[in-house]
Order: sequence, then C-alpha cells, then structure tokens
Amino acid sequence: MAKKQSTLDRRFNEFSRVTFLDENGRPKSAAWLYSFLLALLYAILYAAAFIGAGLLLGRVMDASLLVIPLQYLLTAVIGSIPCVALLFVFKEHKGYVVGAYLWLIVLVLLTIPATLLMSDWSEGYGWTDLWMFCIYLFFPAILSIGVGGTAAYLLYRRYRRAEEAEIAAKDRPSYYNT
Repeated sequence: MAKKQSTLDRRFNEFSRVTFLDENGRPKSAAWLYSFLLALLYAILYAAAFIGAGLLLGRVMDASLLVIPLQYLLTAVIGSIPCVALLFVFKEHKGYVVGAYLWLIVLVLLTIPATLLMSDWSEGYGWTDLWMFCIYLFFPAILSIGVGGTAAYLLYRRYRRAEEAEIAAKDRPSYYNT
C-alpha cells in the first residue's frame, strides 16, 4: 500500500518538477538546479553568520541599539567571504555563484507575501510580526545579498573580460612570431 504524501511534500515535488524538470523528468538546465542548491547553501551560511554575529555582539547590543547596523554589516561580510570564495572553486562554472545570488533575491522576495499571510493581523499584531521579520530576516538578507552579490558579480565580470581578452589575443596576428 502506497504511503500518502503530506501537502508540503506534494507542493515541494510540484515546485521542483515545474521549475527544474522537463516533461520527461530530465533537468531543464543544470545551471538552474546547481545555482538554486548553491543559493540554499548560501542561505544556511548567512544564517550561521547572523547567529554567530548575534552571539558575538550580544552583550554590546544590550547596551545600544546603534550596534544593529554593525551586526548586519558584520553578518554580510562574514557570510559573503565563503560564498564569494566559491568563485575560485568553480573554475569553469563561475556563473553558478552569480545565479545563486539571483535565486537568493527571489527567495527573499517570496518570503514577504508568506510573512504577510502568516501574520496575525487581529489587534495590530501583524505590524509587530512584519517589523520583526524586517529586523531579523529582510534587512540582513538584503544587505548580505547586496554585499556578496556585488562582489561576486564584479569578480565574475573581471573574469569574463580577461577571458574575452585572451580569446581576442589568440585571434590577433602576432608580428613577433613571424
């Protein structure tokens, strides 16, 4: 007898089938799938950086609310270091890192309506939920994506320009070799 799938399992399977697989069950694009999985890894790394920065600056945060932007910036820098360092690991597929940051933007933007729908709006508690969401997820995520994504894009663009210059240099006739 087949086991019934939960609603969450069924929706996740539908999402993955529509997003990543074609009608024959093969991946539509390996780059989409790899960059999405890399985005999930980045989300975990940024969450670990945020928790670590919160524990590190926890005592200081009790004294002043001005440290919160410092915590966000520290989270962004600490979390972006291993994420952007993967550009040097993926020798031939550096676009996966930039694609992962694009997926992170999509994931963060999808959490906004989810938060609005899940908040309890009776007696004004929804605004508190929304504010907590912004403080603990949205602002650090946007800053982290901005810092890491900008660094990754600039390094990727530099790599692509160097690659194009190398190809152009091979096609150019050399008068020194004749």
